[in-house]
Amino acid sequence: MGSPRIILMGRRPPPSRSPLQIRRGLARSSASEPESPVTKAQNFVMRMGHDADVAHGVVQALQQSGLSGTALLSTVQTMAGRWEVGEDAGLEALVEAVTLDLARKQGRQAITVTCLPAHAWASTEQDQADFTPIVETPAQRQQALSKGFTIQAMTGLTLTDVAKFGDGPGAAELGASIECACAGIMACSTCHVVIDPEWYEQVGEPCDAEQDMLDLAYAPRKTSRLACQIQLTPELDGLVIRLPKGANNLMDDIPFQD
Repeated sequence: MGSPRIILMGRRPPPSRSPLQIRRGLARSSASEPESPVTKAQNFVMRMGHDADVAHGVVQALQQSGLSGTALLSTVQTMAGRWEVGEDAGLEALVEAVTLDLARKQGRQAITVTCLPAHAWASTEQDQADFTPIVETPAQRQQALSKGFTIQAMTGLTLTDVAKFGDGPGAAELGASIECACAGIMACSTCHVVIDPEWYEQVGEPCDAEQDMLDLAYAPRKTSRLACQIQLTPELDGLVIRLPKGANNLMDDIPFQD
């Protein structure tokens, strides 16, 4: 007769877990942690199309004014207004101040961009272009350039940033020429510009999502781009862009409720 078996009553030892199971558990644990109001506010500003540095600067500025917690998040959302359709309620000015302050602190290079108004070149009416190339003689191009205006802009900004936040009469004229209705999130074609053919290779072609918006633009040309997708770099110093005669703002046809 063998030794009696001893049965221990109580909790069973936990089963061993593989490293993969442990990592998954940790991921679920961190994913379940709620975001703080500060993080939510920063993510909200980033969803509006601004980069992380600008979002951080906006939130930090509001914190320095004494706001915190849910009041901070609520203020950011209220100041944004109906940003999806370009109706700002005060956040634009704060974003402008933060954007320019960051550019100065980072010592970004200033470059020059020449803008040709619609009357300066052979721009076309709606439905008359259909991505046709710009064809002109050297003399015609020089004549168009003589009617353009220049803007000074810091690298790192987009053309839309310059139109909305830039300094000087040139930036103001650019801002009056393009609408920027969707706050730069590539959800409309109102910031449509035409890149001068001699600069198009340097600027680059649009991605598929941008091309979808350009299909809805006013009189698009072969070298059309959205200004919100053109980030200025030192290599684009001297860039020439052409402004169309009009803009298609699909937001105007959406029946938003007040």
